[in-house]
Amino acid sequence: MDHTNTVYDTEPARHWMEALPLGNGFMGAMCDSGVETETIILNQDTLWSGVPRTVKREGAYESYQRARELAGKGDYPACQQEIEENFLTCWTQAYLTFGIMRLQFGPLPYEDYQRSLDLSRGVLSSSFRANGTTYVKTAFLSYPHGVFVYRVEALEGGTFSFDASLECPLKHTVFVQDKMLLVDGECPKDAGTWDRTYPCNRLIYADREEERGVLFRGAMRIVCDGRLLCAEKALRVEEAASAVIYFHISTSYNGYDKFPAVEGKEYKNACLAVLQNAATAGYEKLLACHTEDHKSYYDRVSLKLGKENRTGGELRPVKPVKERLLRFLEDTSDQDLYTLFFNFGRYLLIASSRAGSMATNLQGIWNNSIKPPWNSNYTININTQMNYWPVLPCNMPELMTPLADLLKMLSETGEETARSFYHARGFVAHHNTDLWGHTAPVHGGPEWAFWPGGSGWLCQNLFDVYAYTRDREFLAETAFPILKKAALFYLDLLVEDTDHSLMICPAVSPENAFLAGDRRCTVAKSSAMMNMIVLDLFENCKTSCEVLGISDPFYKNICSYIRRIKPLTVGENGAILEWNEPLPEAEPHHRHISHLYALHPAGLLSREKDQELLEACRRTLMLRGDEGTGWSLAWKMGVWARLGDGNHALRLLNRQLEYIPARDAEEDSEHGGTYPNLFDACPPFQIDGNFGAVSGICEMLLQSDGTNLYLLPALPDAWRDGSVKGLAARGNVTVDMQWAEGRLTGYEIHGDATRLQVHLCR
Repeated sequence: MDHTNTVYDTEPARHWMEALPLGNGFMGAMCDSGVETETIILNQDTLWSGVPRTVKREGAYESYQRARELAGKGDYPACQQEIEENFLTCWTQAYLTFGIMRLQFGPLPYEDYQRSLDLSRGVLSSSFRANGTTYVKTAFLSYPHGVFVYRVEALEGGTFSFDASLECPLKHTVFVQDKMLLVDGECPKDAGTWDRTYPCNRLIYADREEERGVLFRGAMRIVCDGRLLCAEKALRVEEAASAVIYFHISTSYNGYDKFPAVEGKEYKNACLAVLQNAATAGYEKLLACHTEDHKSYYDRVSLKLGKENRTGGELRPVKPVKERLLRFLEDTSDQDLYTLFFNFGRYLLIASSRAGSMATNLQGIWNNSIKPPWNSNYTININTQMNYWPVLPCNMPELMTPLADLLKMLSETGEETARSFYHARGFVAHHNTDLWGHTAPVHGGPEWAFWPGGSGWLCQNLFDVYAYTRDREFLAETAFPILKKAALFYLDLLVEDTDHSLMICPAVSPENAFLAGDRRCTVAKSSAMMNMIVLDLFENCKTSCEVLGISDPFYKNICSYIRRIKPLTVGENGAILEWNEPLPEAEPHHRHISHLYALHPAGLLSREKDQELLEACRRTLMLRGDEGTGWSLAWKMGVWARLGDGNHALRLLNRQLEYIPARDAEEDSEHGGTYPNLFDACPPFQIDGNFGAVSGICEMLLQSDGTNLYLLPALPDAWRDGSVKGLAARGNVTVDMQWAEGRLTGYEIHGDATRLQVHLCR
């Protein structure tokens, strides 16, 4: 086994955050690889509560006008109260778990246990010895065939028996048909979204057919060389030496605007057809197709840090990840752990975001609850965006398709929100969204709920697809129409400040607060982040128009407005002002660094022209500190890398790799870290920290802006030797590099680099 491509353990998982993930974009499985009982938590990307709906609030536009007037006068407490009482609406719907596949083998006194997830192949294996027999279990989730595959084998002439059952916490029925175990069920029509309590407070099922939620079928088929027996609600395998389980989930979800019970897809026969196709193809073909598909993405990038871990000429044995994480707290010399964490994040991308699937949510695709943290929705004031930061640098642009699909949906559902809440053109999305394209401001604190910046920020991810690939067709047909609609909204929202600059008023800086006298406030006249999101979007619209040869009134309007957007301001303490004026922070070490958006991810600041602002960004980071949730640590890592400080970036990565016990996964804390299965601890589990860490490592090794290419711009001193292959850069190029003793020793650029100026930073 390989230190850098294998998540390894010597005992079964005993907690959710010790289980190991499999996925194909559409389905997810968390496997504990148990011996006597094996539990597999199953997910499907369209199993959400809810049905199509348009969320409005009477008098919202008038409330917004009053709030703008109060903010302009500097009466922030009254402005915030106005928004809280008259502008906000309801929660989004919730991403739900399908439930559990439970395999009961019975008492087995075992030894020599091990389990491992091969990241390079996307295959989970476990083995142990019991009563003189070696048992081997193998599992994977196939994208080409759309099926979860699980095989158990007994070697040395041994046999096994087990009972297989399916448990679902949603409204459902379980039955056996044609020697297959089936679960037919439905999702609730609502998750208590209008309740003024924690999201996903209660599940509400429909009485009327047209109001029913997403309908689904989960089906299990077993092929074995022993006896297959059928009970009323279970299957049993007896005296087999080999058995293969095929499992699939299909749903009636047919789009954000289709009622799933009366306008939904056919799902029952579709589910059975997938199983029939898989069983006909057989285990070996499915494994070969899955491995080839997975490696076609995974093998595009490879990273090596340090010198090979050898002892006496032999590769050092792979240690359990928990042991490596615990040791890392005291000794960071295990450089392979950095590479493993990097590779694990890339693996999760391939497993959770594929063409045709939904975009990765707060937990990617893995959720074990019908009341998940934050509804396991799409939080679009950093988290969803961060999920996709590493996709392009890791040269997997195809995996951006689900995010582009999500944004296209929002560009349609967000039109009514723009009209009814702001009397504006274009579209807008706020802090959260879901399977149904929720775009209205949610319920709760204005510091997150009142934030019309989600649409603009997501457009930055979308434009980056063109920046990296130079795919003009994608720009013309997919990206630019959405960017233009988003820009039209902000064109209608911008107002003049007293100095005649243009700003979004009122505004928050997610999710921070300031003090107005003795009152904690979150809504100010304007904020650095909102203005920079608008500026970045306008710049990208301008570039798009020039690439596509468009010089219409929209283009001319955008060009004139760019020059007037309120710029970043440096305060007396040398840091970037977060709001329109110096305001005392309620939490000086807050997890968000929203006012640094212009530096990262937007890239609006130039190394050559903006030294004063870059120094102010550095000062801002120093004042904010190095603590934070998992994703916060990852964001800070990327910003420090943009500033060329690899040592500080590595400090954040080391901090993110601090071990968090699995039993603490539900702890309410601001302290980030890493669970025993390498999932990010927000806490609890959020997948954005995993993806943000991959992005941060990419930023340490390679940066680009479409004109300049910076090689090893933030290489930490501790990473003295290494190499990387296949990293992508803006301008449709990929880069291979090698370095030794902290110095670049060789590089090769693949693609047309004639328009790029290459900077050797080490």
